[in-house]
Amino acid sequence: MKKVFLLVMLVAGILFGAEAQNRSINFEQTKVWKQIVKKAKKEKKLIFVDCYTSWCGPCKMLANNVFTKDEVADYFNQTFVNAKYDMEKDEDGIILKTQFGVKAFPTLVFVDPATQQVVHRMVGAGSAEWLVEGAKTAGDPQNNLTGLMKRYEAGERNGEFLGRYLAALASAYMQEEQGKVASEYLNTLSEEQLATKENWDLVKKYVSDPLSGPLKKVMQNRDKFYAVAGKEVVDYKLDNSIMGATMALTHWRPGMGQTFDEKRNEELIGYLLSVDYAGVPAALAQLYTAAYIRKGDFRGLLDKMKEVLSYNMFRSGADLNYFQNNIEALTLCDDKALVEEGIKWIDEVCAVTPDFFSKANLMNSKARLQTKIGDTLGADKSKMEEEKYNKEGEKRSGGKVFRAMRMN
Repeated sequence: MKKVFLLVMLVAGILFGAEAQNRSINFEQTKVWKQIVKKAKKEKKLIFVDCYTSWCGPCKMLANNVFTKDEVADYFNQTFVNAKYDMEKDEDGIILKTQFGVKAFPTLVFVDPATQQVVHRMVGAGSAEWLVEGAKTAGDPQNNLTGLMKRYEAGERNGEFLGRYLAALASAYMQEEQGKVASEYLNTLSEEQLATKENWDLVKKYVSDPLSGPLKKVMQNRDKFYAVAGKEVVDYKLDNSIMGATMALTHWRPGMGQTFDEKRNEELIGYLLSVDYAGVPAALAQLYTAAYIRKGDFRGLLDKMKEVLSYNMFRSGADLNYFQNNIEALTLCDDKALVEEGIKWIDEVCAVTPDFFSKANLMNSKARLQTKIGDTLGADKSKMEEEKYNKEGEKRSGGKVFRAMRMN
């Protein structure tokens, strides 16, 4: 009898352990959105929706490593009606992607079933603690994303509130609104008020447009901000803001399906010409070079590139980025002789480039130009060279550094 009792207890323990280890968020089996809304209304719960795609790595990480945590499963199963949609394959998922304004993956939304409006949003992947904390915020009408928006619209502007609101916008990947809110508040401050650690932190985290009022004030009063945050930190922020604005314009190409923002281009050039800052010449060089691409003047492009590179104005290997971005514009050129000139120049640059990953990138560009002129054998050879340089780079780094791969 004792043996039977022990056996029963052992089996029960195994079953209990298996159940404990397999707890996970219970997602609704149905993919019909109307049925999920109906259930949430009946149970008077918010709907949690995991917006994912089949190719999204962070989505899989959440599904495998976070949704399966006991504390996550317990909280979500008790608090929400849970649903998940492949935003590219599920019929209702495709519709909800537009309805919820999903722009990146994973996006996690909490929806009021009464209005079917998103009350809180989290974009990206994080820890179990991050997810549960966000879920608790979603259930707080005063501090979820919708609640914070209403408070902001009502005129609330104290520093603690703005910090919370901006963090919520950042978490929701609402970058345009984030920059707008930060700039609106910071624009009301004098130079002395702006040059405090608290307000500098807001600028550093949430303002990225060099043409915005706050960053113009930082540029004009760099010494004050150097005293608050240090020269290296402030210059890094200014450099990145200028670089980001410049790249957004210089990476435009015909056929992208959007009109080039000429007004923005003129405003940025005008502003950069008005300031004395070390990062300005390189940015202006890139903007002036890009004008030749827009005009389709590829002879002028090559001549301008040679002029710019002769000045040695780039830092930290940015000259190679400048060269590669612009030389690849020859894929738009129908003059075979000019494309061949570009291919020869790539070989010359590659010969004096010590970094093997950079050599691999150059061979990638060369293959693109060779493909343009129909030299498929040459392109195949360049791709083999690319792979050879890439492997050598990994070998020399001991496998600790890997080349960032291009997606196009």
